[in-house]
Amino acid sequence: MRITQNNFYNRFVADQQNIKEQLNRLSQQISSGMKIKYGFEDPQVFTDTLRLDYEEHTLTQAVEVATDAQNFANNTDSVMFQFTDALTRFKTLLIQAANDSNADSNYYAISNELKSLKEHFVNLGNSSINGRYLFSGNKLDVKPLDENGNYYGNGEELKAVVGAGVEVPYNIPGLDLFFGEDLNVNRAVTTNVALKTTDGEPVTLQTTLEEITGSINGFDFTVQGRKSDGEVFGTTVDLSSSATVQDLLDGIETAYGDGQVEVSLVNGYINVRDKKEGSSLLDFHIYGIERNGGTGSIAFIKYDGVDADVYADNVPFEKIGDNIFRGNMPQLKVDDNSIAMGSTKLQETTKTDLSGGVTLDIQINGSSVTYNVDDTTTYQQLFNEIESQVQTITGNDASVEFDRNGRIIVSSEGLTSFSLDDGNNGALLFNANDALTIDDPKHDFFAAIDEAIAAVEKGLLYPDGDNGALARNPGIENALARIDHVLSHVDKEHTKIGAMSNSLKYAVERSETLKINVQTLRSDILDTDIGEASVKLNQLSLNFQALMASIAKVQNLSLVNYI
Repeated sequence: MRITQNNFYNRFVADQQNIKEQLNRLSQQISSGMKIKYGFEDPQVFTDTLRLDYEEHTLTQAVEVATDAQNFANNTDSVMFQFTDALTRFKTLLIQAANDSNADSNYYAISNELKSLKEHFVNLGNSSINGRYLFSGNKLDVKPLDENGNYYGNGEELKAVVGAGVEVPYNIPGLDLFFGEDLNVNRAVTTNVALKTTDGEPVTLQTTLEEITGSINGFDFTVQGRKSDGEVFGTTVDLSSSATVQDLLDGIETAYGDGQVEVSLVNGYINVRDKKEGSSLLDFHIYGIERNGGTGSIAFIKYDGVDADVYADNVPFEKIGDNIFRGNMPQLKVDDNSIAMGSTKLQETTKTDLSGGVTLDIQINGSSVTYNVDDTTTYQQLFNEIESQVQTITGNDASVEFDRNGRIIVSSEGLTSFSLDDGNNGALLFNANDALTIDDPKHDFFAAIDEAIAAVEKGLLYPDGDNGALARNPGIENALARIDHVLSHVDKEHTKIGAMSNSLKYAVERSETLKINVQTLRSDILDTDIGEASVKLNQLSLNFQALMASIAKVQNLSLVNYI
């Protein structure tokens, strides 16, 4: 093949251009520190770099989100410590108030400090960080509590996205903190009339009925209530005058069923404790009538304006405000202890079969109307009927709704009294002259606080059915048990936020570690190895110089060199 001058020149130019491009590329890599500047230079490197850039950006966002959430959780944790300290002080003051040697001035001073602690609780509940309220659920811009402790937030969790498909909650909704439910708690109730002998002495388990009543006749005790499985019952315990208080307690236990409840005598009051944890359905009422033509009776529970022998028939709702009345029986589903809603069927709140129909008696301002319900009737249908009847009688708009604890509230301008019962059928309970609650799985923070303050303010050590407005207050001694539950519940929630904070801390550390790994991998793919590039640059420079020297030597050749 003949090599012309033109071929030689083209080959030289191509080799020179190739080496120059490699030299330029290596110089650029060394100066910029990156293997490529544009995507077309190496599509594989470019694609890997884009993917790693996205992962690094995602991890950076995850770190920022988790760090912000951790700060939120840590601030919540700090406030929870303050809640615990204040509650401990509250309990200490209650213990001081439980000393029956206190003068009225002492009760007054203690109740004032308790009130100031309540204000402190409200302020703690309204804590906010950077304009975000800690305990309002996901309604971060809504102040959760008013001055009375009424809650306006919700029960929604805030969740931080700390990875692909990974969410970590980082708040305590006020609905969980101030209400909530503790499934390891047993419901306990007490009578509000203390048993005493005819001499006014406290009774013991061995005190006889004759010593209590002064009568040689026996007594028939009507025991009514609701079991932990939702069954409403009523039975009679017949005892002779020589029977003891212990015999009466045994009869009450038998009425509920073997192993269902624990009945005890505490300072003359009968306490009934459900052995089933996590149920709020237990209810209790008892009344004794003398036999053999006697006219004596024994009252255990009194409710203002209600005869002591009445349990749930036509018991008026409590007036809690102008034209506002509230029942005292939470409407709870028997299968899971949850609070009923408008869509809940009445059948879901009782063990009694309603398929045959039950007639409800509605008393409005002294006027009686009836309403038939069955196993398909919902609470919303019942509420609509009550609203219609109340509007007809008062001539004004009416409202019927549940409060947060599932109790029915009825309000209307011109409403002066209201009651609702199932006509002595015993299937449904809306309001009752029942035993007072000592403790319950369903927790109500400010209700427990208010109850304790009211008891201390009046120096009420024990329940007193003759105390009018405070007839249903369990007293200071029982308030201590309730506050213990409040403290336990707050500690449990505190533990939860601590666990959340730790989870977020680990999430931050994990994301930062992954971010470093991604940055390292990106550097391996994109960044220039300066040593390797320098060696290549030197080699190419030598090659280029050799090429140029060869070209110069060839250019000096002529035909003479070949003769």
